[in-house]
Amino acid sequence: MNVEHNHENLALHLGLKIAGLALKAAAVTAAFLLMREVHKVHKAIEKKENK
Repeated sequence: MNVEHNHENLALHLGLKIAGLALKAAAVTAAFLLMREVHKVHKAIEKKENK
């Protein structure tokens, strides 16, 4: 039983690490996409002001 418990802990720990990495990757992607949209809006405002 002790060996099974250790395997469960290892699998759980690994799963949580993977989930943490996935959340970090999602946050970076969201920040990148947000900045890209802000840049588009900024360029559109500049273009409108220059007309």
